[in-house]
Amino acid sequence: MSELFDASQLTTFGDVLLAKGVARRALISASVKKGAQNVKNSIRDDLKGSGNKAFRSIPITYTVSETPGRITAEIGPTKGGAGSLVNIAFFGTARGGGTHRFYEHGEEELPKLAEYVARAAVEGF
Repeated sequence: MSELFDASQLTTFGDVLLAKGVARRALISASVKKGAQNVKNSIRDDLKGSGNKAFRSIPITYTVSETPGRITAEIGPTKGGAGSLVNIAFFGTARGGGTHRFYEHGEEELPKLAEYVARAAVEGF
């Protein structure tokens, strides 16, 4: 004997979960973007304090990329022009240099970013 049941509640529940997933991904993306902006600003502030005028003009940018299951941010100097000096500013040469921090700014931001992403991931549950 077959019994009929109303699946509308399941459909509604599925729609709610899907909407929350989209909203959650947007919150996580915004968190990654904010973290990338913070790292960019920290690097720029570090370079602005340089005694070398050319280092002060190194442009720093970031891009956020989204693929299924992954949101990434790439932060660094623009290619060419003043951006070509970045290796000397951050890593130095045989004659010295390398007085500016690069990776450390990302390491400092990581705990805050992880907290924001975790909060965004569970928001709504």
